[in-house]
Amino acid sequence: MEWLLVILGSYLLGSIPFSHIFPKIKGKDVRKSGTKNIGASNALVVAGPLMGALALAGDIAKGYLAVALTAYYFPDPWLAVLAALCAILGHDFSVFLKFKGGKGVATTGGALLAFDLILGIIILLLWILLILVTRYFIPSTLIMFILLPFMMWVLGKGTQYIVFAAAALALALFTHRDDIKRIISGRELKTSAAVKHYLRK
Repeated sequence: MEWLLVILGSYLLGSIPFSHIFPKIKGKDVRKSGTKNIGASNALVVAGPLMGALALAGDIAKGYLAVALTAYYFPDPWLAVLAALCAILGHDFSVFLKFKGGKGVATTGGALLAFDLILGIIILLLWILLILVTRYFIPSTLIMFILLPFMMWVLGKGTQYIVFAAAALALALFTHRDDIKRIISGRELKTSAAVKHYLRK
């Protein structure tokens, strides 16, 4: 019963499409504008900084609360990992949006913050630094996802957290599959150019 509650509760929590809801307040539909991705970065591009920030906070909160609430009521680290993955799945394949959604980056970040606040902050800072150095958003994001399982292993985290990192990587590779094709073909835009490109749409 515990497993079922965690799966359903975390998936439904993750399914709340904040990146779709907040832009709607301004009459914007992220599914039809910008990158057409139901994520905080597109909410920022389509609906502006405030709606983007609210969407980001909501998407992070989904991952954080799924893990924190599960850990509070069911002190089993494997259940916490299950909660995190179900929240990410909910974001990626929302039942409220006909099983469509975003790419799970912010929700994964929220789960990491709940697992280990300091580690989560360090990963966030490394990600930002990588974006600043490379000036590419998506490639930097994918690099961090690829490094995550190795970081968990090197830091001596439990098997469950390595499994979480590997599963999160697999989900990220799937949701970013079109981006990966664009990167391989050499059509990936730098962050500043991408924002200008999608703002014009």
